[in-house]
Amino acid sequence: MSTTLSAAQQLSVLQGFVDQYADDLGTVRAACADPSTPEPAQRVLIGALNYALDMLDMFPDHYKGLGVADDAIVLRLAAKLAVEVGAAHAGLVTLAAQATKVASVFDNLAAPLERLVAKLPEREVRGRTAAKILSHKDTRIMFDADVGREAKRHVAQPIDTSAEGPERALIELRKMVEHALKKAEITY
Repeated sequence: MSTTLSAAQQLSVLQGFVDQYADDLGTVRAACADPSTPEPAQRVLIGALNYALDMLDMFPDHYKGLGVADDAIVLRLAAKLAVEVGAAHAGLVTLAAQATKVASVFDNLAAPLERLVAKLPEREVRGRTAAKILSHKDTRIMFDADVGREAKRHVAQPIDTSAEGPERALIELRKMVEHALKKAEITY
C-alpha cells in the first residue's frame, strides 16, 4: 500500500463514512428527487442506492460497523460521478468532494472502484435496475421507500478490529474489494 495514513487513520476514515451513512443516503436520495439532476446522474445515484440495499455486497452488512463502509464508499464515488455529469445538488457536491478520501484508504483500488460504481446502474437488486426504477413510477416509489427504511434502520457502530488489529482488518478489506473487482471483471 502506498497510502501515507496509518492503518488506524485509514480505519478512522472508514468509521467517519459509517457514522455519516444514514445522512449520506438522505443526501443521495434528495439529489435523485431534485428535478435539476440530469438523468445520467440519476442513473449512477440510483445504482449506488440500489447497491446499498443489497445485504450481500463487498462487505456483508452483518459485519459489525464495517458492513456499510462499502455502501458509504459507493455513495461518495457515485456522487463524484454524478457531479461530473452535471448534478449540482449542494449536499451531493459536498459528498462528491469526500471521494478523495477513498484513495486515502484504498490508494490504487480507488480508480477501479470508481469504474465498478459506474457499472452499478445495470446491477439488479431486488428485481430492480436503475433503468427500471427510472421508468416505472410504482417501482420508483417502492425503491424510495426501501431507501428511506434503510436510512432509518441504520445505527452507526464502531468498526470492530479487536480480533486482529487495524492492519489485518485493512488487509481483509482490500481482499474483499479485490474480489469484488475481479467478479465484476474490472482490472486494477
